[in-house]
Amino acid sequence: MKSPLPLILLLIITSCQKQSDSSGSTNYSEIDTEKDSAAIMSVIDGESAAFWNKDYDKWASYWVQEPYIRTMGWWKGGGVTVVEGWDERAERSKENFQASPEANPTATKVRRENVNLRIYKDVAWLTFDQYGQDTGDTLMDMPGRSRETRILEKKNDSWRIAYAGWLLEGE
Repeated sequence: MKSPLPLILLLIITSCQKQSDSSGSTNYSEIDTEKDSAAIMSVIDGESAAFWNKDYDKWASYWVQEPYIRTMGWWKGGGVTVVEGWDERAERSKENFQASPEANPTATKVRRENVNLRIYKDVAWLTFDQYGQDTGDTLMDMPGRSRETRILEKKNDSWRIAYAGWLLEGE
């Protein structure tokens, strides 16, 4: 007697596909991957440049401004950082921009590699390695390699950051 395992696996896969299709999950044919990828990377580029150029209003425009947003990171000079909610994130960023007001001249020269982007209907997640330059700004520089994660939400046809994570390995 042959093992029923192949038939059982086929039934499970078919069942899962049918359930997924009928449950209202994302229809990937509705996602314009090329357009959304370009829009998401534009958000990443713009938010980073605004951050290092200490342009609070521009920087804030790239973020979901809700209590559920998070940022989490680690770097040698500051240890672990966890920020919960837009109010705390906005206040800390304002303080950092005021404490270190000089724009970073290398803000747009950051390099990103190993980009992994997954796009769904209204949410995307992104991981990448980011390489920044050392300008001597001990509060805001992220020189060397940083392992980065972003989760973005799409509302009103615009992508915004809801989560940012980083681990600065350095040079």
